[in-house]
Amino acid sequence: MNYHALRIGALFLLTILSYGFYNAYLPITDPVESNYVLSAITMLKHNSWISPMIYDQVWYDKPPLTYWALMITYKLFGISDFTSRIPNTLVAGASVAFMYHMVYRMSKNVSISVLCAILLMSTLQFWYISHAVITDGFLFLFTLAIFGYSYLAFHNNDKASIIKAYIAAALAVITKGPVGILLPGLILVIYVCARYVVHRNDENYELSKDVKLLFNPLGLLAFICIAGPWYIAMYSIHGEQFISGFLGLHNVDRALVSEHPKFNVWYYYLLIVPLSLLPWTPVICYQLKSINWKDDFDLFGIIWFVVIVLFYSLVATKYITYTLPAIIPCILWAAVKIGELITDKETGEFTTSLKRFNYWVTLPLGIYYIIFTFATAFDKTLDSIPLVVGSFIIVCTIYIGGQYITSSFRLAIYAIVPLLTLYSAITITVPPVLLSQSGLQFKTFIEDTTKPIYVYGSYYTSIVYYMDTTPTQIFVDTTDDPRWTEGKALMPTITKETFLQQRNQNHGAYVIVPNKYDKDFTNIFPYPKAKLVNKTKIASIYKLQ
Repeated sequence: MNYHALRIGALFLLTILSYGFYNAYLPITDPVESNYVLSAITMLKHNSWISPMIYDQVWYDKPPLTYWALMITYKLFGISDFTSRIPNTLVAGASVAFMYHMVYRMSKNVSISVLCAILLMSTLQFWYISHAVITDGFLFLFTLAIFGYSYLAFHNNDKASIIKAYIAAALAVITKGPVGILLPGLILVIYVCARYVVHRNDENYELSKDVKLLFNPLGLLAFICIAGPWYIAMYSIHGEQFISGFLGLHNVDRALVSEHPKFNVWYYYLLIVPLSLLPWTPVICYQLKSINWKDDFDLFGIIWFVVIVLFYSLVATKYITYTLPAIIPCILWAAVKIGELITDKETGEFTTSLKRFNYWVTLPLGIYYIIFTFATAFDKTLDSIPLVVGSFIIVCTIYIGGQYITSSFRLAIYAIVPLLTLYSAITITVPPVLLSQSGLQFKTFIEDTTKPIYVYGSYYTSIVYYMDTTPTQIFVDTTDDPRWTEGKALMPTITKETFLQQRNQNHGAYVIVPNKYDKDFTNIFPYPKAKLVNKTKIASIYKLQ
């Protein structure tokens, strides 16, 4: 029996079942998820498999791979919140399974390989990107392949592996753009130089072999054949507009001009990366002191991590998901340290620490989520059954783990129970948080969608998805760079002045006003000109009289 393939299949199924279980209860949020969903729907409507579209216009925000995955899913299973998350759930399963496969090829150690897969699956930011309708899940899988095959190529002087790395880079480029090859390429050039410094006195080392391996002609050819056709097709159809819109605005300008200036601070990722690695951050920090620069993997891992974090720290536009690929070597370092602690017979202190964590952190969280369950059981906007089931599982697991598991399994239980609790707790409590970021919250209060719907000072693309009607953005004064306000948001837009001039024609229209603009809106439309219909956590809904 092929146990290696069996483990790959088991890890894949474990991930998609556990990650996909709650997807039907996660609403599509604004502004990122709704843009991808609406783009795929619009592309299906126009049967446009080459040009990304939104609001019936060509949109140069991202390459098409994520849109293709959504379009195929919609054609097979229909359009819904659950089906919108199927592609990223499947990709998450593939990433976890590939993490095991990659580490096994590196180490031939089954325990460490399986542990790496489990650590990845339970890491906070990986959990997030694997549930979100964004490109980063796909990018992570392809970048993981670049990491693994590149290391194997240089460690074993394996030409086949470097070709596979180029193929993965090509898929990354049609997922995210040129950064899919430029950033890994920069890392590998630095790694080749570092290997020369470390191994130059080794009689078996030849710099020329590394250079030839890096610039493998078959790898370059495979990259061009896979990544090139879409770019060539887009340029042949749209010409200069594609160059200026995609390569200019959404790549070069994004790097030079911040889309979200308040996040453009040098320490942004110094805060994000430790949080993204939770709950394994302390273990990883503890293992860092054991890194050996002369070890090929440690050298590659530290260059990989530092270059990615430094690169995105220098880029003007910052998102919490950009540095996710940096965690790849960190997962392996954490697995090595945990493996050492588990197999060491003298782990009394470690076991005691896990036991304390179990009772002082897990048990209070379990109690909290029981209270949360009963508090939300009477909320008609939520389905309380999954909450009850989730809390029941948490409590039973804690009780069984503390009372009935034999001592031989106690160490594993002390580690697994907190993770299960934290995972279940996040899954159970996320839907109400996402609802506050989704246009779904407005659907209940807007009874007549035949009337015009305006959004004052902002936009909620998910309104189009949930209500099958397109709102109009009322543009107000903003400090954002005009190239973003003009080139990125393609929904119907009018100025505040035009809106005021048309107010007599908008009797019965709805206006959604985010909280930060509420005072400004009520100053120009005092009651009874605008009647407050209802209020959510993030906005007020007015009806013009």
